[in-house]
Amino acid sequence: MATLNFECYGERRVSRRLPSVILLLAVAALLALPTAGAAAHGPDLPASLRRLTLDADAVVRVRVVATNATIDAGSVAYPLVHTEVLATLKGAVAPGPLAFASIGAGAAHYLDGEDVLVFLQRSQRVPALAATTLPTRLAWIAIPNAGEKLLAGDRSGAAVLDAVRRYVALDALQDPDSRGDALRALSLQLLQSGEPILVASVLRDVTPGGDAGALTLADLPTLVPVIENPRMPIGTRIALVAELERRGLVFGPARWVRLLRTSQGGDLLAVIRAVREHPSAGVNAQLIPLLAERDPALATAAATALGTPGNVDAVRPLTASLGRPDGELRQAALASLARIGTQSARQALELAAARHPDPELRRQATVEAIALARRHGTTLAPLVDPATAAF
Repeated sequence: MATLNFECYGERRVSRRLPSVILLLAVAALLALPTAGAAAHGPDLPASLRRLTLDADAVVRVRVVATNATIDAGSVAYPLVHTEVLATLKGAVAPGPLAFASIGAGAAHYLDGEDVLVFLQRSQRVPALAATTLPTRLAWIAIPNAGEKLLAGDRSGAAVLDAVRRYVALDALQDPDSRGDALRALSLQLLQSGEPILVASVLRDVTPGGDAGALTLADLPTLVPVIENPRMPIGTRIALVAELERRGLVFGPARWVRLLRTSQGGDLLAVIRAVREHPSAGVNAQLIPLLAERDPALATAAATALGTPGNVDAVRPLTASLGRPDGELRQAALASLARIGTQSARQALELAAARHPDPELRRQATVEAIALARRHGTTLAPLVDPATAAF
């Protein structure tokens, strides 16, 4: 390790860059969603169309007439939305005028004239309203869903309406096996549709606990083309690989390597961020060359992704990256060496603490090396004497 050298590049500071792609974060949020019920999702985590359809007492397509009214319920006034019912997909709601309260932190905000799909619950079923007078004065409230508003008048809206109608129809099937088969078939069709809102919705259902979780080896001929389709959003492809790997239906390392090899630009950046949770020797072989990328965002993402505990093969290339001129790349490499946490990683940190030309990086390397030494129950013993080191 002592033979590795740092380049002297001065103290140039690099302005912080915002990632060009944030889709992976959205997918991570989707995969983290609970599925026990719409109310359990809270104001920040939307439920799937399947979940909303199950939880709703009525699903209606409406045209918003007026949104400037409120309804008093004791000491609280709730927003009241006046609409005209255009179609009823579930429940017994007649065409014509309909008013509902839009309550909660996740309530959507409607505009006059909008054509929207609304999932309704009877107000007496909402525990938060039990102590108010609202259930005696108003029949319906809209299920809050992280502020998500489903417009029904465009092409995507037509696809959503069709999906909800099919969810309602399959729930009418009495035989559980037939209902399960129909749900699995519908989930596969919606994944293949390419409609972002439908794909995102199904992904919420196929993750752990979702009731569309019957995907099996028999479904791979349908799912593999979705994974390998470059026109499919990269977030969809990443999420499917992760879920199928979790289920043991695909060999994950080979799939992640293929995604790394076949993706470019922003898609590649998203895949690099994803593979940190799916390390392997093959993934290392793809990531390590990216440390030399001219695009600092790719190099920095690769450095971060290599920082998995015990990843000894990444120690030497990450140490070399500490000599690159890009400040963010150096910081990412340093943090990854600390996460790797092996003896060789600690030695690399000690070397940086003694010899690196950037005083701030030397300070950070010293802190991380001391933390690693304490974690392993040893004391810090620098490889070189900082007083005689050539910076």
